[in-house]
Amino acid sequence: MKYSKSFFLLTGVCLITSAGCGSGEEIGSTGAARSGEDTLMAPADSMLVVSDTISTDFMADYGIAAVDDIDATGSGRIALLDGVSATVTVITNSGEFIARAGGSGSGPGEFQWPQAISISENGYLAVSDQMAGTVTVLGPGLDSYIETPGFMMANPGVMYLMSDGGFAGMRVIFRADDGNTMIGHQTARWSESASGPEVIYKEDLEPFTPNDFGRSILTPYPMACNSEGVVFVADVSSEEYILYSYKPDGTLLWSLEYPFQRTSKTELEIRTEEDMVVRRMQQSAHQADYTADPFHFAVSSLAIGPRGRLWVERPGAGNVFFDVYDPERGQLLFTVSTEVELDLARLEVTRGGILGVTAGEIPSLVRLAVR
Repeated sequence: MKYSKSFFLLTGVCLITSAGCGSGEEIGSTGAARSGEDTLMAPADSMLVVSDTISTDFMADYGIAAVDDIDATGSGRIALLDGVSATVTVITNSGEFIARAGGSGSGPGEFQWPQAISISENGYLAVSDQMAGTVTVLGPGLDSYIETPGFMMANPGVMYLMSDGGFAGMRVIFRADDGNTMIGHQTARWSESASGPEVIYKEDLEPFTPNDFGRSILTPYPMACNSEGVVFVADVSSEEYILYSYKPDGTLLWSLEYPFQRTSKTELEIRTEEDMVVRRMQQSAHQADYTADPFHFAVSSLAIGPRGRLWVERPGAGNVFFDVYDPERGQLLFTVSTEVELDLARLEVTRGGILGVTAGEIPSLVRLAVR
């Protein structure tokens, strides 16, 4: 799960709304709501604390300069993406090295700008390469691969590798419609051999403005998928907290909406964001004025946790805050946040555990537990 620095205030009672049919005991029906307050108003139900350390020094242990994405399986494998060296490294749950692949370049087996990774329970690893416009699926030993081209400027920013070799993901797309350019998010499923989606779960498009290119650089990808192929998506919005659940064939299972109060970014946050986006645009052929949205996104990310539950990251009191749901019913189970003093550069909720990368010159890989 992608970490975020700031979060929204959610208030009031959780309103679970049905998108299906049937009795109150069936999937898709209206679930029982529970009330609760955000950590800005009251403590979370539980806390995330460090339970053990897997690696005390990424560079010394694995030659990793920076961790840009993490995924882990319930069978004991952890995949680490190093965007600096454009490599992927797989280790065991206890930190033992298994394999490494990639390298910066455009040759066979190399990556130009790897953005996201996903590892399946059978050890296959997928890499989304934004600059190359490809998705590459590597074998369990990372010594063989299948490359799917055709994603130029439309790569999944987050994805989940299926056991059959296909993958589900969420991406930013541009589309010409009746002479107008549209921009938005698409959540879909692809086979391992075609860049055209097999199933589109959700697609939200709006007229493109020059400011949207800059916003697309930092947009979140709130999407998750479980081992049964059920897909979960949140609206990419600073105005609404809405979640959706879809069957593998694209049928809507349930949706829910949480009332919340929008939180403004600080002047420092706005200035930092605008400077970062301008620098990123200068590295490309796109040049446009950029003005930051004064409000934070309602949902930062979604993930499936170790027990198959849906973890929804959202704003808290200066620390990472999650709503944890029963994925079958959309029932809010409990809320959890990190300790305020816990200094993490990255926090990822995965099937194989909740993993964190500590901040500082010598980052560590730690495992967290709910207390």
